[in-house]
Amino acid sequence: MTSEQANQARWDGRPGFFEIWFLVVFDPSAPRAWWLRYTTFAPAAEQAGTPRATLWAAAFAADAPPVAAKRILPASAYGVDAERFSVHIGPALLTNGTCRGEVASRGHAIAWDLRFTPAVRATRHGPWLVHHLPLPTRVAHANSDVSCHGWVSVDGRRVALDGAHATQKHLWGTRRVEELLWLYCPQFAGALDTRLEATSVRLRRRRLAPRLTPIWLQSGQRTLDWGRLGSLFRNRVRPTEIGRVEVRAASATSALVGSAWCEPASLVGYVYRDPAGWDVYVAQSDVASCALERLERRHPFAAWRPAGRLTAEHRAALEFHAPEPLPGVTYLEWDAV
Repeated sequence: MTSEQANQARWDGRPGFFEIWFLVVFDPSAPRAWWLRYTTFAPAAEQAGTPRATLWAAAFAADAPPVAAKRILPASAYGVDAERFSVHIGPALLTNGTCRGEVASRGHAIAWDLRFTPAVRATRHGPWLVHHLPLPTRVAHANSDVSCHGWVSVDGRRVALDGAHATQKHLWGTRRVEELLWLYCPQFAGALDTRLEATSVRLRRRRLAPRLTPIWLQSGQRTLDWGRLGSLFRNRVRPTEIGRVEVRAASATSALVGSAWCEPASLVGYVYRDPAGWDVYVAQSDVASCALERLERRHPFAAWRPAGRLTAEHRAALEFHAPEPLPGVTYLEWDAV
C-alpha cells in the first residue's frame, strides 16, 4: 500500500465513526517537538454529542512547560479530495506531503507550515493476520520516517525546521481502544540511523483481555521486528510509575530490555470521546527519554550476549491512553478549547 492510499479518508458520513491523522515532529537542533492532529468525530447517538472536526496541537521543550491548544469546528468545516489525499479542517490542510494549520486557545497560539517527501510505501508492523481482522480501530503507518522542512510558531516565536524527524499516522474506526501505551524514538545518541517504535494495546479492560505489543527496531538496513505472533503477546510495554514504562521484547535470537520516561510536568493531557459517548484520557510527552539494551544469541539454547546500548535524551514520544486520568496531569476536556 502506498503512503497516499494509507492516508485516504475512510469516513463516509455515517454515525458512530472517528478518524485521526497526526504528526509528531522532532527538532534536530534542540530538545523540542510538536504534536499536530487533525480529527473528525461522528457520534453513534445524540447523547454522545454532535459531529465535529477538531484541530489539536501541542508544543514540547525539555526546558519549558508544554503548550497545548485546540480548535473545534462543525463537521461541515471538514472536507476531502476524492482523487488525491487532501484533508482540510477549516483553513488547516493536510496532504501527503504538506501540513499547515493554526490553533489558539487558553491564551496560547500554535501555527505550522511544513512539507515533507512522502514515504514510497506505508510501513506495516505486526503479523499479517492482525491487519486483516475486523478490528474496531485501525491504524496505518502512512509515513513512518520522513524529513520535515518549514516552520512552527508557538506564541509568536517561530522556529525554522530543515530536516526535522517526523512520523505521520492515520487511525480510524467505530470504537476507541481502552488502553494504549506508545513509544516512538526516531534517533539515538551515536546511532543516528536507528529508530524504535513500541506499542501495547488492549481493546477493552475486560478480565483476561489480551494485550498486543508489537515492537520493532530499525538500524540502517536491518529491521528487528518483535511483532510476530510468537512474541506479540509476550512483549511488554507497561507503566512502572507516572511517566515511566518498562520495555521488553524477545524472539529466539534477539531481545530488547530497558525503559522510557518523561517528566510528569512535560505531559499534555487531552480527553477524547468514543462514538458511543464514553471518554478516554490521553497524556503525551514528546520530550521523553529512553535507555535500552540489545541482546543476541546464536541459537535458542545459547546464552544471551550484549549487542549494544541505545540511549536518547528528550528525543522520544511517550503516550499513555486509558479510561482514567493520570494523577497530577491536567487534561483539556472534550468540549473545552
